[in-house]
Amino acid sequence: MKLKWSAVVFGALIDIALSIALSFMVLIAYASILAANGMPEAEIQLTLSNPLSASSFALILIAVGVFADAVAGYLTAKFASYLEYWHALFMIMTVMLLHAALRGESMIPLWYEIVAQVLGIIAALYGAGRYKKISL
Repeated sequence: MKLKWSAVVFGALIDIALSIALSFMVLIAYASILAANGMPEAEIQLTLSNPLSASSFALILIAVGVFADAVAGYLTAKFASYLEYWHALFMIMTVMLLHAALRGESMIPLWYEIVAQVLGIIAALYGAGRYKKISL
């Protein structure tokens, strides 16, 4: 059987769009919390420019990415309706390649990127597995 590439592209687009939307929501909420605590605007911008400045903020951003990967894995598997794990794997590989290509110069350390990518692969395969389990 061949892969349904439209499912892979659809899942990758969903993953990227959901990650961006949820990350903006988290950034806005975190900035609001910092502002409510009386932090000056310049310091808030500096804090937000370095996600690892607060470990809780970094963990929340990883969780947002993992959630988006799981949802995208589920939707990719649903759209493909066969070879669910393979479709989810190629979808997350596509997202990882796009991320690596667009990364450029980043202040984020390599260990953080690796942890986020490994958790993303696991989440995408988990999402595909959830669909496969439900569809049986």
